[in-house]
This record gives sequence, structure tokens and C-alpha cells, in this order.
Amino acid sequence: MNVSRRNFLKMSGMTALGLSVGTAVSWSGARLVQAAGISTSPELHVLNRLTWGIRPEDIAAIQQMGIEGYIDWQLNPETIPDPFIDELFNRETFIAMETSDLFREIDADVGFTIESRFMWARVYRAAYSDRQLHEVLVEFWTDHFNVPLGDLVGEKIIDDREVVRKHALGKFRDLLFASAQSPAMLYYLNQDSSNKEHPNENYAREVMELHTLGVNGGYTEDDIKAVARALTGWTVRENWYDGFFFDMVMHDTDEKTILGVTFPAGRGIEDGLQVLDMLATHPSTAHFVSMKLVRRFVSDSPPQTLIDSTTAVFLGTDGDIRRVMRHILTSPEFMDSAGQKFRRPLDLMVSMLRALRPGLTIEAGIPWLFWELEGMGQLPFYWSPPNGYPDAAGAWINTNALLNRWNLAMLMPLTAEGWVEEMSLEWDSLIPQTETIGELVDAAAVAILGGALNDADRTAVLTSIADDTDPYETIDHDTRNYYLPTLVGVLMSSPYFQWH
Repeated sequence: MNVSRRNFLKMSGMTALGLSVGTAVSWSGARLVQAAGISTSPELHVLNRLTWGIRPEDIAAIQQMGIEGYIDWQLNPETIPDPFIDELFNRETFIAMETSDLFREIDADVGFTIESRFMWARVYRAAYSDRQLHEVLVEFWTDHFNVPLGDLVGEKIIDDREVVRKHALGKFRDLLFASAQSPAMLYYLNQDSSNKEHPNENYAREVMELHTLGVNGGYTEDDIKAVARALTGWTVRENWYDGFFFDMVMHDTDEKTILGVTFPAGRGIEDGLQVLDMLATHPSTAHFVSMKLVRRFVSDSPPQTLIDSTTAVFLGTDGDIRRVMRHILTSPEFMDSAGQKFRRPLDLMVSMLRALRPGLTIEAGIPWLFWELEGMGQLPFYWSPPNGYPDAAGAWINTNALLNRWNLAMLMPLTAEGWVEEMSLEWDSLIPQTETIGELVDAAAVAILGGALNDADRTAVLTSIADDTDPYETIDHDTRNYYLPTLVGVLMSSPYFQWH
């Protein structure tokens, strides 16, 4: 981002002004921890949860297919053409490279550009893919099986491709096994060096606490120690381009007892395979994973009735994620949950990119976006602890975080005035010319929020952006463009946009 001193000072002043305008609006639909809906139709609610942000094409698709038809369509991403992502693969060839070729590319990357290109690909796929639900689930499983990028750039790229994306809508057992054999996970939790003389308990603890059973899932410290012993020898080949390797020399072959089951002495990789199979099919795993999915897609206070019914589906389908998700997304509890989820920073930014997309042009890997995400606390792939970025609103609602969110909401529309060299915004492609400022507010609400504001909030927005202007007074094109940056910024900083 290149900003002159003059524009920097102007930006600072405008941001302060925009924040004062945005916070001056007394939103009738806002509560302390929840937005009370924007006359949200069932269709808009479904789109808000299944996508990274509503676009006109999404509305047209769900109107044509119906709610269940749209859900089923998104649950089968392999049937959905994805031309923008095909173009991304043509540009960013490292995404699909063979492992050895990828690491050679990284070794030659003295400027560390592949790391930033990989983060940009995460943002780009969320913003531009037509397989929206798949991208939302990719984010969920990325957090569930968290491995920070750090020094594992090549391993993380492979993990994203071969573990998370490959199995995001498959069987949970396959996802767990793929993660357990991922060099990224093996290196991150020191499993690669775990041997019979010194079993490392890091992965054993996290695979039960975070990946499967949950902290209250019925295991003990003795189980953790025994699982660590069962997994000794699960490592990475000396030529690490070749991935996972079981080293019998490192393995503890003595008898073990795990979750009440005796593992006989003298075995090898079978110990680890049996452990993972037990964890994948355990009732506590079904409950824990179901709870997390319901929390992500329904409410920070997940309904117990839906957790229980989802757990039953998980157990009855052998952990079929596609069928589990269909159960959640077609449930009455899901349909009654509009406005109960707070957008995390990455979700918020991508929603803005999607809302502005008809008129937005953006260069790949623009640093400003990542500076903003870092300031808001959710830089892609950079959560260091193994538990993944927090999912509930309480982790993201504080004074500094809200200020950063409002800053982004007010600054993003100013790309229409050329403030960010790598981005441009053309209003005519996004919001049509209107006769009056009142009609402009209505058109902007439809473009940014997907629907109309209620009467009280419409009046408040009109007053905040044009206090002395008659809402029925005719406006010309220049006047319209004068009002639009503040108007769109106010809408994107509102509870209507921040909650979904």
C-alpha cells in the first residue's frame, strides 16, 4: 500500500470522522452481543452461513434451487464449476506442485514470496470460489487440526491440500488419519522424534483433547502416556519430500492399555492404527465434533437438542461429514439462528471483498489486507497454539478489535478514491444511480447487506450521512459518489454486516 503523507493525514481524519458517524447510528436491531436481523429471509440466513458473504449470484441461485436444493448443491462441490479458482491454479502453480518440486521452489524463494502467495490464495479462494460451503468448512477444519505456517511453509501447503481440502466433506476417520500422517502435524507437535526411549506426549494429548474426544471425553493422563507409546515410530522419512514413514526401530512394542483396551505386545504400526480407529469411532468424538460444528454454523451457545441429534447422525453414518452437515443445515435450530454469529476478522474482510466485488479490482497479495488482518488478530495460518483461532464472539469483541473492524469498514470503500494503489472500486458497477439520497441508501443496503434496512435504521443512516439533506431531494452522479464511501462504510460497520 502506497499512501502519501497528505493522503495519510486525510485518511486519519476521515477514519475518525467515519467512526464517529458509524458509532453515532443508534441501530435499532443491535444488542450488546447479537444483531437482531435485517428482515432476514430464510434464504438470506442460509446464504449468510454457507458463504463467505452474500452476492447477487448467490441470491439468484438459492431462489432458483430452493433452500434444500442450494444446500445439496453446495454439499457436492465436486459438481460445481470453479473458473476463478482454475485461473488461480494457472497463476499460482505451486499450489498443485508435486512435493519435491514444491520444496525446490521454496528453497529457491529467497524473498519468501510463496508464503505470502499462499496466504493470498486462502483469501482469494474464500472470496472468489463458487464452492463456498467447501471453503467455509476448509476454514473450520484448518482450525480443528491447526498447524501454524511458521517454518513449515511447504508442509503446510501440502497439509492444506492433502488433508483439509481433500477430506473436508468426506469421512471424519479419513480426515483424522490423513492429519496423523501429515508431516506438518508430525513436525509441529514433535511426533516425528517420538521414540520408545522418550515418547513425546504432545500429539497424543492434542489428538484426544482437540481432534477427537474433547477435554471431557473420558481419557486419563495414563491414556495420554499410552497413546504416546502406541504412536512411537510415526515419523517422517529422512528424505522428507517423501512424507510419512513408520520406523519400527523407534516403536515401543510392549503391551499397552488405552481407554480400557489392551494392546498386545510385539506389534508395530498396528498400535497407532488401532488408536486412531478407536478415537475416530468413539461416542465422545462424535459428540465433541458435532458440538463444534453446531457452534460454528448455528450459535456460540449451541442448542443441546441439535448437538444430540447431530451426534446420532455422526455415529449412524460412520462420521460422514457431508451427511452430518446436511442434518445441521436443514434443522429447525439452524433456521432459527439468524444473527447469532459474529464474523471473525477473516470472515469479515472476505465478506467485504465479496460485497464490493462487482466494482472491485484488486492485485494479488496486496500487503495492506494482511496488515489489517494481523491488526484484527486473524492472519491466515498464523495461530500458534494447537487449538486454532477462537470461534466464539467473546474472543473478538473488545475495544481495540472493534476499532480495527470499524477502521477497515470505513477505509475499504475509499479505494474508490484511489487511496490504495493496488485496489480500485468503481461505484457504477456496484450500486446503480438513484434519483434521491433515500433511494441511494436503499440501493446500497441491497448491494451490501442483501436486503432492506428497517425503517428506524434507514432513518438513522440517512441522518448520519446527510443530516441537512432532504431524503427526497434529487441528487446527481457526483453527489451520489460523494455520499457512497461513508454510506457503504457505515453499512459494513453495522451490526447487520458484522453479525450473521
